[in-house]
Amino acid sequence: MKEIRSLVREVLSESFLNENKLRDLNDGTEEEQIDFVKSYPESIEEIIDPSEAVQLAAVEEDGTAIQYIDGPSEAVELAAVNQDSYAIKYIYFPSDELKLIALIDNPDLKNIIPKVSSNLQAKSDLKRWMKD
Repeated sequence: MKEIRSLVREVLSESFLNENKLRDLNDGTEEEQIDFVKSYPESIEEIIDPSEAVQLAAVEEDGTAIQYIDGPSEAVELAAVNQDSYAIKYIYFPSDELKLIALIDNPDLKNIIPKVSSNLQAKSDLKRWMKD
């Protein structure tokens, strides 16, 4: 975790932030923040109260970037799990819909996802079977 933070700070110091003489990523426009998190999704952690558009841009590139977002919306959670089913590890109280999406992609996640009912497990098995 410390390595990621130091890497993000290093990248931030060498980025458009210096070129545009911005103090930090929070001084950038929403479009600049979106462009930046598309290249460095984990940099979302450095943005104070990022907009939903910035959050979506980050998780659409790397679903696990959701771990750096406080209180993501359902849309952000859905985008994260669709991008990487392992992102569900970082979602507190995932909905059954999110659990189902993750389990269809990777049935081994049943050991990580809290409270997977037998009904939900059966649905995911059936959908995975129908997909193949």
